[in-house]
Amino acid sequence: MIKKVLGILAITGLLISCGNKEQKKEACCDKEITKVTVDQVMADIQSFVDKDVVITGMVNHVCSHGGKRMFIIGENPDVAIKITPNDAIGVFEKELEGSSVIVKGTVKELRIDEAYVVGLEKELAEGMESEAIHDHSAGTHDEEEDEEKERDAQIEAMRTQISESDDGYYSQFWIEATKLEVKECEHDNEHVEGDDDHHDHAEDEEHDHDHEHEEGEEHSH
Repeated sequence: MIKKVLGILAITGLLISCGNKEQKKEACCDKEITKVTVDQVMADIQSFVDKDVVITGMVNHVCSHGGKRMFIIGENPDVAIKITPNDAIGVFEKELEGSSVIVKGTVKELRIDEAYVVGLEKELAEGMESEAIHDHSAGTHDEEEDEEKERDAQIEAMRTQISESDDGYYSQFWIEATKLEVKECEHDNEHVEGDDDHHDHAEDEEHDHDHEHEEGEEHSH
């Protein structure tokens, strides 16, 4: 009897152990990826921070400073989100402007307070690059504008936003891309096919018209 009890306990313990391993595997490997639009993300971007997303939109700007940033828009042309490439992608080509793209990546947040701005000023004085300084609104940026004046204006704008915040900081958001795909234009294919149908139809009408004309001439003769 004692041996039977011990055997049952051993089997029960083994089942529990296997169940725990299975749960850990699912929690570890089942990483959710959300498909979204630019407008959906920008409407509540805080809820997407650190989440993996697949987002579609049109590229309205690629920064000339090394191609390390681009901006995509959705249905509302005044709403854009910044995209940065991971090491595998490297840089964004200027030719992407005007293209519809599918981007897979992770939503990132950078919180900017006075201490951050002080450190940023020091980095800029030493000639270092900063992601915060390249957060151009909606992707608009005058490439011909004096760089130093532009940075000073952005620093001033940062301090203004911090002073107006109840939390003592404000956030910048962007998506770090791990994959980029340019969408094919289906409209052009449909248009070409439509043109072919129209051409065939015109040829049929011309052929029928010629046939009727020949019959008329023969009848008159």
